[in-house]
Amino acid sequence: MIKRLMLTVLLATCLLTAGPSQASGATIETRDLVVSDATGKLSHDQLKRLAEQAQAMLESILSFWSADPGMDRFGKIRVVFDVPRRDFYSCVFFWDKEGGKRTRVVQVFGTEGSPQMMAHKLTSAVFPQKDKLIRNIMGILSEAQVGNPATFPMCGFSSDDWVLALLQKGSTIPLDELGPDHESWGMQDNGGGKLAVLDKARQHTAYAEAGSFGAYLLQTHGVSKIKQLQRLSQDRSRPFQDVFGSGLRELEASWLKALKAKGQAREAGVSTVQKLLERDPGTACAAAQQASATGK
Repeated sequence: MIKRLMLTVLLATCLLTAGPSQASGATIETRDLVVSDATGKLSHDQLKRLAEQAQAMLESILSFWSADPGMDRFGKIRVVFDVPRRDFYSCVFFWDKEGGKRTRVVQVFGTEGSPQMMAHKLTSAVFPQKDKLIRNIMGILSEAQVGNPATFPMCGFSSDDWVLALLQKGSTIPLDELGPDHESWGMQDNGGGKLAVLDKARQHTAYAEAGSFGAYLLQTHGVSKIKQLQRLSQDRSRPFQDVFGSGLRELEASWLKALKAKGQAREAGVSTVQKLLERDPGTACAAAQQASATGK
């Protein structure tokens, strides 16, 4: 698994990183995507490489979930490469309108290096979902499987490591307190894919829990059950009982019990992230990314 993740990262870094080039102003279409340059600085070859990278990422996601890209309902997914935001090569997903029709957009802030959250946000485009908990369960699972392991909330470690450290601190959040919208996750939606983080520590805790809980559901129930949860939740509110035979609180208790049983095996990672959380929970992710990258 680790080797496969690292291979994905290495492949993602194989982008053209030469000096400034003339803006192509072009839009490139792949089988499932419409990829465009909002930076005004990419050459045709650069944009083509980025489009191929995004298409390959999407194909890995579709393979993992045994899914189709949803073009019959929504058309191709638009992927827009933009200038970096806060020095992170990261992504957001949002809905736009084109020709009077709703269009799925994944905006990528950066064009060099390994994208963060691209697998997560492409998954959100493939599986449109109003409930943030279910959306993040699936998105973080995709990122862990085929994306960049340095991505938030893993930040170079494991969601399990973060939750085990949070359990030791007594600062976890009950899953049923994480609502379908952004506010209970320490965030605010400003529209057009613009999200403001109001509480970084709460945001990281919430996302790490969603990632760890999602990994537990995958291990114990499999992909098909998580897809069923996504499908039934379009018409029902959090149908965990219908899908898994247990309600959210019961599933949460089973997850935490199984997680605690892993504690000793994950002691090294847990110890590292726990120190970072004690230093500053708001900057723990960035510090963890740096520690993971340098091996310290």
